[in-house]
Amino acid sequence: MERPLLSARADDRRDLARYPWVHEIRARFADVDNLGHINNVAVVAYYEDARAAFNHQVLGLFSTASPVKAGPFHFVIAQTRVDYLAEAHYPGIFQVGVGIGWIGRSSVIYFAGLFHQGLCVGLSDTVMVHRVESATTPVPPDRRALLEKMAFRAAE
Repeated sequence: MERPLLSARADDRRDLARYPWVHEIRARFADVDNLGHINNVAVVAYYEDARAAFNHQVLGLFSTASPVKAGPFHFVIAQTRVDYLAEAHYPGIFQVGVGIGWIGRSSVIYFAGLFHQGLCVGLSDTVMVHRVESATTPVPPDRRALLEKMAFRAAE
């Protein structure tokens, strides 16, 4: 899956059906700013919550009972980019689509889109680096295989 960052067209990224995994988020009143919008910091937390749930369900992170969790395995965030495309309002139930945009030797780029009633209100790209005992290390083959199955479905 060696391909350049942002190989997916922007239009593709705004289509929830192209993300292989979806996480639902219910906006909280505490997420609202004084203009009635979902605060930008809360939006970033929505992406983080979706990534954590994805890592738990797909890779078995944060679970001692998972068959995938064999030995030390940690991702750390090296970079996150968020593009705000439209206002998000309370109350609301949002969907965060997650897909893998690229896998390198020791890093993975997660693509995410935030959707409300079918409208894409934001996009996020996060570079995660695999580390073991404070050193960057290759993504193990078993986890690479799991991540490849969750590739973002860009148009041909």
